[in-house]
Amino acid sequence: MLDFDKSDNVITKVFNPMKITPGSVIEFKAGSMAGAGLFRFKKIVEFDFGERKLARYLIYSEVEETECIFEVFPGNNEQVEAYVYELADTVPFSEDFLEVAGQRFLTTPDGNEYDRCVMPEEQERIDGIEGRARIYNIETEKVEKEYGVKVWDYQRDLDGRTEFLNIEMSMDTGLFKIFIGEMIENIFYKFYQVTK
Repeated sequence: MLDFDKSDNVITKVFNPMKITPGSVIEFKAGSMAGAGLFRFKKIVEFDFGERKLARYLIYSEVEETECIFEVFPGNNEQVEAYVYELADTVPFSEDFLEVAGQRFLTTPDGNEYDRCVMPEEQERIDGIEGRARIYNIETEKVEKEYGVKVWDYQRDLDGRTEFLNIEMSMDTGLFKIFIGEMIENIFYKFYQVTK
């Protein structure tokens, strides 16, 4: 049962556009996470790209033992633009893969072709968007790590909906993380700010 308690404080140590508290949960009414129960928030990853900030929430469902990323951009009138991603792969740093990231078209090993979202008309390879990331652990209430990142975004049409592919490279380790997901409208998820 959900019990809203004003004593649970909104996390303010990192960028938190959802205004989650340590007890917040979320459930999904559509997509691959529908019916997977309540997802608890484990970590917040704050991305700072200068004038633009976003938050990635690492969420976990005990029912399905599923972990995914809920990414949020703040919008107008306190509305948010949200995406749900799952980690598809990790790639250790290699010059060859770095040359692939930023191409106008990217084809995955399973043959899916994605178009670059940033400057899609530009034929040449472009560098990723550079920024800083901070990982905040909700359980320990501490920032675990800060590091530089480069990000590349791609998309493709999949049966009338848009599927997104996001490549994130840690500038400290060179590790590439590849996420696949989709945009989700707020009518398809229910957010509970505080639970006990």
